[in-house]
Amino acid sequence: MKDVAKFEIANAAFAELEARFPSLEMIREPDAPIEVSIHLPVQQGLSQAVWLGLNNNDELHFSVGHFWLEWFPCTKQVKVREYIDAVAGYLSGRYRVVEHYKGTRCIRAELQSPVGSLWKTVGTWSNLWALLPGKKVSKVLRNDAQPGIQPDGPASGGSAG
Repeated sequence: MKDVAKFEIANAAFAELEARFPSLEMIREPDAPIEVSIHLPVQQGLSQAVWLGLNNNDELHFSVGHFWLEWFPCTKQVKVREYIDAVAGYLSGRYRVVEHYKGTRCIRAELQSPVGSLWKTVGTWSNLWALLPGKKVSKVLRNDAQPGIQPDGPASGGSAG
């Protein structure tokens, strides 16, 4: 598939997120050294800065805190849906990120979704420091600034599918 088509797929995903969260400022960074870079600064409705991107022509990226994960290839509709669900889940306050530290160094971060009274890991970022023994502490990042926003779509109650 041509790179133009992948770019259009990614931009459609970003446009859907913009439609779901119209009150959030999403700043495109045209000078970034990747295909698409979008920064969401801390603002009313967003407790932590978020970064979204398209890199290597087919990787959809999502980052908040120390969590960073990519969904690829973007030509697979299931990967695009998973990406949109993950980002919308976090922006809505429904999902959370749990960062695990050894000392001051973050060694692992997990994006989690609620399942009843428990949490299911949707994706994990980690580094080699996670393999070393030692005491770990955790920190939870959650966008508590979005009460009442539904991760499933705009006010109409659902997303186009």
